Amino acid sequence: MVFSLCVRNQLPLGLSRVVPGFRTLASVAQDAPKASESEKKQTTAKFDHGARVSDRIMELSRESVAKGEPHFRVGNKQLFFPKARIILLRPNAKHTPYQAKFIVPKSFNKLDLRDYLFHLYGLRAMNVTTQLLHGKYTRVNLASSRFRGPQIKKMTIDMAEPFIWPEEPSKEENSAWNDDLIRNLELYKDEQQRLASDSFKPGKAFDGAVGPFRPVAQPFIPKQLGRQIKNKRRKYQSQLTRSNELLKVGKYVDL
Repeated sequence: MVFSLCVRNQLPLGLSRVVPGFRTLASVAQDAPKASESEKKQTTAKFDHGARVSDRIMELSRESVAKGEPHFRVGNKQLFFPKARIILLRPNAKHTPYQAKFIVPKSFNKLDLRDYLFHLYGLRAMNVTTQLLHGKYTRVNLASSRFRGPQIKKMTIDMAEPFIWPEEPSKEENSAWNDDLIRNLELYKDEQQRLASDSFKPGKAFDGAVGPFRPVAQPFIPKQLGRQIKNKRRKYQSQLTRSNELLKVGKYVDL
């Protein structure tokens, strides 16, 4: 059934006859089912203690929780194989044991997370807050231009029962938690991309054992003597290259 709205530029105001198949808002309101007087009295008596919408939602939520039913309106669309990836994070210092934090897809909203947690894990999300982190500037190397990484969307929920994360194992107990090598490799990569005077700054990767190091002091050589040494070295290298080529040819030709 298609509902249309009478617009001035579509139909004249002095429309004398009814167009077949055309319905206005007035006709829709007349055909809509009306609540009986008993239903109106029950609804009015049920929420006499507070006329605010928040009070009504609170009362309905309490009744649903007591019955073990969903405390929200369940949608009609069924999804049997969700592809969304939900990541549970460790709480920050400001979070209480009654709060949990997740990384969700950017297409997720509060209602999606509430339905997801309830139908898959039976977890009731009483209150949901959203945080969208900006994408950080990154670059592959110094020669390339920088670009923004993807945004990260986080949601925090309030739970009816507390949940406390187990303590992290020490690096001696579990080597998988020892990330010193990966951290030092990333730091060493950044230090190797330094330019100009920054390249001589003391390195921090692997406690400075791999550099970068300042060039050591060189003996003083006069400019003219240096040119003579370079010319002799270049001449010797050319003679050595020519002799190697003659040896290769001498294998096939008797010289």
